[in-house]
Amino acid sequence: MPKLWCCLNILFFFAILLVSSCAKQGYPSGGPKDTEAPKSVGCKPQNETRNFDRKQFYVEFDEYVVLKDADNNVLVSPPLKNKAEYSTKGHGVQVKIKDTLQENTTYLFQFKEAIADYNEGNVLPSFEYVFSTGDAMDTMMLAGRVLGARDGKPWKETLTVMAYRQENCPTDTMALSQQPDLVTRCDKDGWFAFHYIPGGRYRLVALEDKDRNLRVGNSEAVAFDTSFLAAVDSVDSSAMVTLRVSAPDRRQQRVLKSEFAERGIIRIVTLLPMQTPQVAGEDVVWRLNERRDTMTVWCINEKCDSTVLVVSDSPMELRDTIKLRYRAPQRASSRRRQRETTPNKEPDIRPLCQGSNGFYDDLRLAFRVPVTTLRDSAMAEVMLVKDSSVQRCPITLDSSGLVARVEASLVSGKQYKMTLRDSLFTDIYGHSYDSLSFNLTPKDYGTLTVHVTNTMGCQLVVEVLDSKDTVLQSQIVEGASGTLRFVHLPAAEYRLRAVVDRDGDGRWTTGDYLQQRQPESFILYGKTLQLREKWEMEERWTVEEVEETKMDTDSGAHGAKRGRRGVKDNQ
Repeated sequence: MPKLWCCLNILFFFAILLVSSCAKQGYPSGGPKDTEAPKSVGCKPQNETRNFDRKQFYVEFDEYVVLKDADNNVLVSPPLKNKAEYSTKGHGVQVKIKDTLQENTTYLFQFKEAIADYNEGNVLPSFEYVFSTGDAMDTMMLAGRVLGARDGKPWKETLTVMAYRQENCPTDTMALSQQPDLVTRCDKDGWFAFHYIPGGRYRLVALEDKDRNLRVGNSEAVAFDTSFLAAVDSVDSSAMVTLRVSAPDRRQQRVLKSEFAERGIIRIVTLLPMQTPQVAGEDVVWRLNERRDTMTVWCINEKCDSTVLVVSDSPMELRDTIKLRYRAPQRASSRRRQRETTPNKEPDIRPLCQGSNGFYDDLRLAFRVPVTTLRDSAMAEVMLVKDSSVQRCPITLDSSGLVARVEASLVSGKQYKMTLRDSLFTDIYGHSYDSLSFNLTPKDYGTLTVHVTNTMGCQLVVEVLDSKDTVLQSQIVEGASGTLRFVHLPAAEYRLRAVVDRDGDGRWTTGDYLQQRQPESFILYGKTLQLREKWEMEERWTVEEVEETKMDTDSGAHGAKRGRRGVKDNQ
């Protein structure tokens, strides 16, 4: 009997262990993570109520919700003078109206990413609540898209779109001081739509409303239409309006920085590129950098430590008197002085083609101080390292005196050693430069030739763009045709863009709402160009107005009534 009892105890013990092990494996996982946004399950009063006479309304959802910056993310159209009050209550959002509502008017509350669920933070992209204070509900609409005027892409910042009824447009610049009749906001792809609006014709203005005052500010990016858009009951993709947004350039030219870079050499930096600069001072030589926003001035007196210069640029309305005094580096302990206070003086001559980055088809040298004299028959020795063969190459000096070119015949991928003997160059101070030797391995580049036929009636600025839409090179076509040659392009994919340069300043010009000037338009070449090393690519391009590509309304978030049609009205 004791043995039987002992066996039963042992079996009971193992049974408990087995049950415990199974229990540990059976904990519930909690289910999949909630990724859905809250859903509206009802409104009080109900959505699209007529003869609305309340001071508040309530929107209920299927779960607890939170509000995210409701003051800025809820748009009311027509705008209210006094902002409504937004709060959460139970599973919903309570809105208290603190304004006197207009009679016989349809009001639309647009919750633009203002509502999210309480637990996971899933945002409801858009929700609309609408009511009418009269017997009828307005049902017309406008729709379109706002794109960057420079690149045709959606604007990186949030844009507010405002609509003004034709009878409420006393001036072309009403958006500077007048509250709009209607307001909405673009989605991330630039699409916008006005729903539940009365019939009529409207002028549209889109802006980067940073101060949230529904007024166009001096520095805010803006897009506007000079004609009127008729509100209709349906919108298809072929009739949607497109607005082109750009930031006005209201910066005034000024000197940002002026100082002695070292004794006898002065650097002057301006906010904008200079056009026709002049420098008045005692015995100076000056040069501009490629961007034309940095001027280097060399005093003929190499030891000059104080000066007065007058820098002017008439087209940019710049005239500035600059008084400068050279300040020598402070003395310090020997090691610290070497590390911290010794100026980083540029070498008198340096190669722009050193190492593995061969600089285009020729070899270039840069000078710290303008060179005035190049020894007669100056030659550079370029040795092919593999077999020590040497070619003697002529040297030419450009008009600035800051760059010299060595006309060598090189092969891509081969290693070379270039040697320049001493006393080949003499600068404005009468200094002759020492010898110089360095290695290089040049690369090959491609060339793109474009034969342009211009039908636009004004000059074009043809730009070469890389894969990131950065402008690498540009050239001007002044007449009805022109042949452009873009050289020294690395192997890569490129696109061509033609700016319709109506003001003839040789660059793309931004829009200006104050002056009612639209940004200059552009036209893209129809294909991407794949250029390879050593290639000579040739293209023919007739630049002409092209019909805008029809918009895909399904790709834009226009709310519940997506797909209605707006019609341009130029009357």
